[in-house]
Amino acid sequence: MRAELSGTAVEVQVGKDRPAIIPSASAAPRPASDGTSGLHARIAHLERSMEEFHKGAEFLMDRGMIPPSEAKLAELQQKFLDPNTSDDERMKLLGLMRRNNQVSVEIVAHSLSMLQNSTNVNMKRALLQSFDGLTNASLKQPLFAMLETEGDNDTRAQLVNALRRFTDDPAVESKLWDLALNDPNKAVRDRAREAVTRNAPVTPERLDRLSQTTQNPNASLDERLLSFRALRLAKAHTPEMVNEFAAMAASTTDPIARAKLFGSFNGLTDPNLLSPLVHGLQDGDPIVRMKAVDALGSFPDPRVAEWLTHLLQNDADAGVKREAHLALEQIQKANGGAVVNKNPPGL
Repeated sequence: MRAELSGTAVEVQVGKDRPAIIPSASAAPRPASDGTSGLHARIAHLERSMEEFHKGAEFLMDRGMIPPSEAKLAELQQKFLDPNTSDDERMKLLGLMRRNNQVSVEIVAHSLSMLQNSTNVNMKRALLQSFDGLTNASLKQPLFAMLETEGDNDTRAQLVNALRRFTDDPAVESKLWDLALNDPNKAVRDRAREAVTRNAPVTPERLDRLSQTTQNPNASLDERLLSFRALRLAKAHTPEMVNEFAAMAASTTDPIARAKLFGSFNGLTDPNLLSPLVHGLQDGDPIVRMKAVDALGSFPDPRVAEWLTHLLQNDADAGVKREAHLALEQIQKANGGAVVNKNPPGL
C-alpha cells in the first residue's frame, strides 16, 4: 500500500512470502496534498500496532503462555542442541518446550544423555522433573537402571515419579511395589505408593491380583492395605473386604496395626466401621485416636459430631484435639455450616 501511494510499481514474485518492490523509473512520488496523507498516517499506526503485537507474541511464547510458532519451535530446538548453549539456558529452553508439549524424540534423547553424564545433583533433579508425565519409551530402561544405583533420596523419589507412567511394564511395577512397601526413605515410599495405586493400568487381571492380595491372610498388613487402597481408587473394593478389615481393627491389640487400619478407612462410611472407630476414640495411644478421628470425619451419623466435640473438650493430647477440631469443621461444611451439638452423649 505504501508503494502504491508513492507511485512505486509492485511486482509479486511467485513462491515468495512477500511481494518484491521494484521501483519504476517513470513513477513520481505523489504530493501529500492529493488526499492520501490520512491514509499514510493510518498505515503507520497499523505498522506500529503489528510490531507491538509481534513483540507481545514473542514475550508470551518465551514464557510458555501461548504455543510457539513452527519457526519459534525450530529456533528453540536448534538452540537447545547447540553445543555452545549453557546448561542453565538449556534447562530454560527445555522447560519452555515441556510446558508447550513440544519435546521431540531428539530433545528427549539429548536430555537423557545430559542426565546420565551429569554429576550435579540439582541438574539431575531438574532434568527428572522435566521428564514427569512423558511416556517416551526410550526413557524407561535408563531411568529404571538409574533407580538401582542412585544414592540421593530426593533424586530416587523423582526417578519413581518419572517411572510412574511405565507401570504397565511388570518389571517396573514390581520394583515400585517393593519400594512402596520396603524402602527406608518416606519420600520414596510415598511416591511409589502413589504410582502403584493411582497410575497403574486398571485391567481385569490386575484387579483380580489386587483382590487376591487384599484377602490373603498370609500377606503383610501393609501389602494388603496398599492393595485395598488401589482397589478403592479403582472403585473395585467390596463390602466383604471392608468388613474383614473392620473385624481386624476391632480385634487387634497392636496399636500400630490399628492405626494403619483406621488410616485405610478414611472416606469410607460403611456402618460396620463405626463401632471399631468409636472405640478407637478411647484408645490409650494418641496416634490411634487421631486416626480414628480422621476416619470418622466422613461419617454422616449426627452422633459423630457429638463424640468429636466431647473429644475436643476433654482429650489430654493436643494433636488429638487439633484433629477433632479439623474433623468438626469438615462436618460443619458438609452440613452447610450448621453448629454441632455442644452437649454430646457419653462415649
